[in-house]
Amino acid sequence: MRPILRKVDAGHNYSFSVREDVYPYLYNHWHFHPEAELTLICKGRGIRLVGDSIERFEDSDLVLLGGDLPHLWRNDAVYFQGLPDLQVEAIAVHFHEDFWGTAFLELPELKAIRDLLEKAKRGLRVTGDTKYRISCQMESILKASGTQRIGHLLNMLDQIATSRDYELLSSVGFSKNYDLLNTDKINRIYTYTFNNFQKKITLKDAAATVNISPHSFCRYFRSRTLKTYGQFLLEVRVGYACKLLIENKMSVARIGYACGFNNLSNFNRHFKSLAGTTPLQYAKKYTQYASPQ
Repeated sequence: MRPILRKVDAGHNYSFSVREDVYPYLYNHWHFHPEAELTLICKGRGIRLVGDSIERFEDSDLVLLGGDLPHLWRNDAVYFQGLPDLQVEAIAVHFHEDFWGTAFLELPELKAIRDLLEKAKRGLRVTGDTKYRISCQMESILKASGTQRIGHLLNMLDQIATSRDYELLSSVGFSKNYDLLNTDKINRIYTYTFNNFQKKITLKDAAATVNISPHSFCRYFRSRTLKTYGQFLLEVRVGYACKLLIENKMSVARIGYACGFNNLSNFNRHFKSLAGTTPLQYAKKYTQYASPQ
């Protein structure tokens, strides 16, 4: 199926939507909407796809997405087990870039925000001190009304725009080449991969999920994601390995097999090529970083 056009309800008497979600797991379909989106994951872990970017997300993940940029948050498998004490919490602001009038953003004082919204067409992850300040304001905008809501949104966008605390997610090529009207099959491929990456997956297996030949599958997947299916599968596996390494409950060798790698050498090589360090070094670095000072 194509990425779903998800309709966002701003509610009565409001020009944009502010929503708090508390669910067993996040909406996990590849989707898009014309509104720009600022989302704070208060609680929740998993893999985030934005355009052709794939990264793990953890508590306090904060991203800004431009309109019509396909994306999804896929929670880890444990969230789908119906555990009563496990849930996700998120705050999302959705707004049309011209909701305050087409001439407003053309004001010279708003050039930084105008440039930010252009960059947001690729998606960006907010980091550092700016993330902390914006997260506090996301809590405040939930309770705001009247002009305070608009003031909060404008202030948050300005803080991101005038900082260096963000990283672009999707590649330049993705936003220029992606066709929202020609995206059949990709959601089924993603779902199949997330459900089976811990086992051996062949191109023939993946292609069978969408009833096309392996050759056509390779061409289709690359045209939709600007990467090979093999690259995508490796990123999913390494992302899950990062989670297991952080939890520190299994040996490196067991983690490699648990993530679908057939031997320790392959696991070490592929992990280092994507994460820039070996699995053991990654685990030690995280432990050192997370330890109280």
